[in-house]
Amino acid sequence: MPLLKRGSPSNAVSQGINTQATTVVTVPPSTIPTKVRIGGTREAGSKASVAANTMTKADWANKDRRISRQGLFQAALQSVGILQLNTGSTLEDYLKLVEQVVERGLEFVNKE
Repeated sequence: MPLLKRGSPSNAVSQGINTQATTVVTVPPSTIPTKVRIGGTREAGSKASVAANTMTKADWANKDRRISRQGLFQAALQSVGILQLNTGSTLEDYLKLVEQVVERGLEFVNKE
């Protein structure tokens, strides 16, 4: 089934419609199964599966730390200033410097 169909030129001409602008888009129905309804509510399921997916405070703290580490690593890796501080001649030397900057940044971010 084509996704784009043109209007019939004989009908369009008799009705005075420009055939260049009449395009109909048809979208095939989705066959992907989903557990979430369009309204955003979950289908009736077991409460045990919902409880198994909840995160503890320690899980959230670990996730926050991983996100902070990734952000600091990305910023340090893209920093021109850190690249200029690199005294080594290999990629490993540069990555060691980036890791040192990330660890120092994590200490600063997580300071209380």
